[in-house]
Amino acid sequence: MAVVAIKPTTTIEKKTRTVVDTILVTPDKVRTWKHPLFQRQLRENRKVLALAEQLKTDGGVWPGIVTLGVFNGETYLIDGQHRAHAFIMSGLTEGYTDVRIHYFNSVADMGDEFVKLNSQLVVLRPDDILRGLEASMPTLKAIRDACPFIGYDVVRRSEKAPILSMSMVLRSWRAGVAEVPASTGGEGARIVASGMDETELRYFTDFMNIAYKAFGRDVEYQRLWSRLNLTLSIWMYKNLVLSHYSPKTPKLTKELFQRCLMALSADKDYLDWLVGRQLTERDRSPAYSRMKGIFARRIMQETGKKVSLPSPAWAHDSGQRLHLPVV
Repeated sequence: MAVVAIKPTTTIEKKTRTVVDTILVTPDKVRTWKHPLFQRQLRENRKVLALAEQLKTDGGVWPGIVTLGVFNGETYLIDGQHRAHAFIMSGLTEGYTDVRIHYFNSVADMGDEFVKLNSQLVVLRPDDILRGLEASMPTLKAIRDACPFIGYDVVRRSEKAPILSMSMVLRSWRAGVAEVPASTGGEGARIVASGMDETELRYFTDFMNIAYKAFGRDVEYQRLWSRLNLTLSIWMYKNLVLSHYSPKTPKLTKELFQRCLMALSADKDYLDWLVGRQLTERDRSPAYSRMKGIFARRIMQETGKKVSLPSPAWAHDSGQRLHLPVV
């Protein structure tokens, strides 16, 4: 049976929906514990190997408290996956561990508990937090459904794996739709996702799919997905496709904008220049100047018209640090 047969009985246990106990475990029993989708990737590092040896010395007694979640008749391993893996690696047939068993009403509640628990114990990476919150934050699932090339944690592990970090693209989006595309002083990915309405979500996924068609997933074009190029591309999309920057600048169709992005990937000089560049005041202005020139040439090639593209104050080396509000 996968379900832990320990139910809340006392008033406190019923109120917290948790039970704490010491249980005997076997490799078969541990394997029945499901790993929720928001669980971090298992890493078999030196600490796990050392713990496997230590368990042999300690008679199979696990360190710390393992947290299990029970939902819909199934038991999930919320916290303790590396200890569980070390126990299986040890070859022991039996072991003992202190467990905190939490009964949940939904997967969303389970994910929220994972974030709270791990935020107290260790510093979670932004993608770890977003993965845990996906069930209670529909925006994140909508993004992954519309843009399967965006994921959590380690990316580019296989040909079909996500190539972009969810936290990175969300922060790039917020920086790109600001009046001044800057990497400092912006909102965290969690706040960006929670603040998206349906319209902004559509704008975001439309842009990301356009960029994916233009930049692709080949390693040779990976630098086009850097925060510098991605954020400036978002800024251009906002001011040339979603809105009209000024009466003198054109308003592009999504199709023409995509061809402009494709021109970036075809420009070897630009690709070479991007190596080592960051979204800083030093690199932002020259990057935009190069991008604007490539866009202008592609638009001229496509339409036969010479165009004037946005020339914001931040795109000029004034030596002044600008602090403008986020839109």
